[in-house]
Amino acid sequence: MPVSLYRITILMKILKLHPLMTISLLQMQFQRLLHCNVAVYARYSLANSHDTLKEVGLLELELIEHPIDETLSVREFEEELEEKYNCTLELCDKNWKPFTNKSLRLFQLLAVNNTREEDYNRSLEFPYDLFMRNFPHGSQANPAI
Repeated sequence: MPVSLYRITILMKILKLHPLMTISLLQMQFQRLLHCNVAVYARYSLANSHDTLKEVGLLELELIEHPIDETLSVREFEEELEEKYNCTLELCDKNWKPFTNKSLRLFQLLAVNNTREEDYNRSLEFPYDLFMRNFPHGSQANPAI
């Protein structure tokens, strides 16, 4: 009697946050992981792309690996990140307009943006590896950067 075994592979998307990471690196992660853009706010105004996460309110001192639950709505995900990491952000479409339907699930964003995955992944190899090669000691790195 033939036995059929199925192997299910679940790929969990992980958002990596570090206090010395810039807003532009965070935006690249969102483009790669969720196929959308993200606007980050510092004290109720739009943060500069060269600001670090520490400058916009991230209180953690070490690397954070935050698993992304794609069944959450846009609103739930934004609120979760704000509560856990003290960073205010808003998910946006490919034209940098905030999503008006906040009840969309994260796994639906690719279809809403109507983009191809290779458009985002073409030049966005995960920048965190590059970041860690330049700042191997995390928060002990050059504070002038």
